[in-house]
Amino acid sequence: MQREDNLKKVRGRIDISRNERMNILKKRFDKVFCHYQEYSEDTLENRLIKKALMFSHQVLQIAGISESLLSLQHTIHECLSAFSKVGDQIEVWEVKAIKHHKIFKEYDDAIRLAQMILHRYDYNITNITTAEEEYCPVFWVDMAMLYEHYVLGLLREAYGEKIHYQVHGHTGYPDFVCYSPKVVLDTKYIPRFEYGNLDTYIVRQLSGYSRDKRIFPTKPESNIPCVIIYPIEGEEENPFKKKQLEDFLNVEDRCLWSFHRIAVPLPFLDESK
Repeated sequence: MQREDNLKKVRGRIDISRNERMNILKKRFDKVFCHYQEYSEDTLENRLIKKALMFSHQVLQIAGISESLLSLQHTIHECLSAFSKVGDQIEVWEVKAIKHHKIFKEYDDAIRLAQMILHRYDYNITNITTAEEEYCPVFWVDMAMLYEHYVLGLLREAYGEKIHYQVHGHTGYPDFVCYSPKVVLDTKYIPRFEYGNLDTYIVRQLSGYSRDKRIFPTKPESNIPCVIIYPIEGEEENPFKKKQLEDFLNVEDRCLWSFHRIAVPLPFLDESK
């Protein structure tokens, strides 16, 4: 953790301008103002995570004790015990300034979730006052990722392990790949694709996947079909369950060879129930 202080001996790096202003001009030659790195558990990242754990603990306290929450409450108590030597004082600007940990990259997800929890309650633990359900704006949720995982569930339900998720290629990570038949599928949370043309960058992206030697080590005899999966409003059902994947490749995009589109309806909440 980066610290700065007026010390009796040099530690780390001397802040020349501040040392001159605070010590030399005042003839305090026994002091030197330094910036230095202090290696301890009490870092900004750990303070942020502990603060988020305290917020989560307060939320569970208000929600009450139930069997489904007991294990979660126990986990939070264990985590708070592990953070006993870490402070919980952190300013709002410090929370927003933390991006990622350069050394410990596994912190990235924890930091991101902690920032979301604190942002949800406006960085004020006293705002956690009710266990009632509250409105959650859609822009707080990564809808593109949520839709991608929803479609993955439908594909796995219909075709099982034939669907490979996020295959590592030279050109990137396609959402879904099938090797029998050979197909590249990618979800795009863009409803206008029902009528509009495909964006050029999307065509290039999927074309790159279909020609990637790491994804398809054996050279195909013909162009590998590329499928765009996009959302529409409609009945909540699995369009893949009653069809083979080949059946969706009969209709080709009007502007592009070997490009196809599949509309997968969005699930919706039936308020009448």
